[in-house]
Amino acid sequence: MSAREDIVFSRDTVEFVTVAAEFCAYVERSNELSRKDFVDTLLKILPLLYIKAQMLPDEERISDEDLEDFVSEDSYEIVRMTIFDLLDDKDTYLDVFVNDMKYSDTPITKSISEDIADIYQDIKNFVCLFQLGINETMHDAIIECNEHFRQYWGQTLTNTLRALHDIRYNTSLEDEEEEGNEL
Repeated sequence: MSAREDIVFSRDTVEFVTVAAEFCAYVERSNELSRKDFVDTLLKILPLLYIKAQMLPDEERISDEDLEDFVSEDSYEIVRMTIFDLLDDKDTYLDVFVNDMKYSDTPITKSISEDIADIYQDIKNFVCLFQLGINETMHDAIIECNEHFRQYWGQTLTNTLRALHDIRYNTSLEDEEEEGNEL
């Protein structure tokens, strides 16, 4: 087995692919879920996705060609809007990890639905590339996903996790639950 195949079929990669595919499938069926179930499960899947992404190898790409994108703007928007509708008034949160924050006099808000859609887009593209079964493409998909994790969606994931934690465990939500409303 070549070094390239070692990376593609390593235990760490296989575990990441498994969690990534489960994350995508879960997000795709979010329209079938209650807000509480959606938030509870994301609070479990996202940390696992983060841990498994950290285990991806830090290698060089084989090809200089751009990898194919599978998530269209329409698909992205469907995911974003479905999650937005599910979270409703709980979708926005204050973000403190924006570089421009130090120059801003006003709070900077972010959207959980947009964050999850951004992560989904990158992970779904990775999963689809991996499913092609072409070793070189799979290798480069791993490397690109790792680069995107380090540069963008890793921080987005941790910020979103903080916001989801607030939705799930914020004490003011206990009153809503007691009145019969879901999170």
